[in-house]
Amino acid sequence: MGRIREEDYAYAAAHIRAIEMKLITENKMNRLLDMVNPEDAIKFLTESGYGADLPDSYKSLTGVEKLFDAEQKKAYNLLIDVLPDSQPVRLFQKRYDYLNTKLILKAEFLGIDVLERLSPLGTISPEKLLKYISERNYKELPEILAGAVEESLDAFSLTRDPQLIDFIVDRASYRNMLADAEDYGDPFLVELVKRLIDVSNIRVFIRAKILKQTSDFIGKVFISGGSIPDDSLKNLAESSLEDFLQNLKTYQLEKLSLRLLKVFEENKGISEVEKVLDDYIIEFLKSSKYVTLGIEPVIAYLFFKETEIKNARLILTGLVNRIPPETIKERLRMGYA
Repeated sequence: MGRIREEDYAYAAAHIRAIEMKLITENKMNRLLDMVNPEDAIKFLTESGYGADLPDSYKSLTGVEKLFDAEQKKAYNLLIDVLPDSQPVRLFQKRYDYLNTKLILKAEFLGIDVLERLSPLGTISPEKLLKYISERNYKELPEILAGAVEESLDAFSLTRDPQLIDFIVDRASYRNMLADAEDYGDPFLVELVKRLIDVSNIRVFIRAKILKQTSDFIGKVFISGGSIPDDSLKNLAESSLEDFLQNLKTYQLEKLSLRLLKVFEENKGISEVEKVLDDYIIEFLKSSKYVTLGIEPVIAYLFFKETEIKNARLILTGLVNRIPPETIKERLRMGYA
């Protein structure tokens, strides 16, 4: 494709600068957290701009998931409209195609109906994706996704282990994102996807060690394409948790290494690990505040909006289930905007 110049993003960047002021601030999110009644929380969200053009059925406890999906869809559509090319947005939107693929395959093996649980946020409609996979119509699927479906079916037939589906499809998802980013040719996009791969590998390693999984298992679920070369990943699979975190410093991940080591020194647990990993991506994206031309502020807004919606969803779920506010707050990702 033809190279898009930084100045071609001028309109998109200016538009995003205007609307990012509407993101729910940390103070407002804390107000939402202090609410007792879930209905009041939903009203607060609608007053903040959620579901302005949607029917009242979306603005209730029974319809709130549709409200969140609609808000996310609105963000995707907005960015597709303002960018000179939709590929950078589609790149991240495809994540939901892979998420839906995992749900479809597992539902097939369990013999259950899954259509109502599929996300509407992907690039392929849930109905079509379900039909293509159920009928093994691979020619209608993107090549990398089709390969992941076939590999998953083969792996499950041999092992009957549904966990392998997650690993195979997730690996394909990152491979697809990296291929799209490299094809688009924007260094920021490539670097962001590489960082997402690093975070995924670190998360997988830590969780596997906690669950006492074997080095062979860890080596198989690592994802290629991040900051750590493939050969090094194989060696790191055999490391202890402390050695693994120390070795991250070798691959320009020193700040992340030190933060994670501190988490384990202080016995803070997996929820704090997740926060450190998410903050690592958010901090990288926040550097876009200093970019006046380029795709950076546009993609950063997409991630900030996703984080806002995740926070709102966590708070609402906590209110419904009467989870103490301090427990909910530990899981929130503040300071993104």
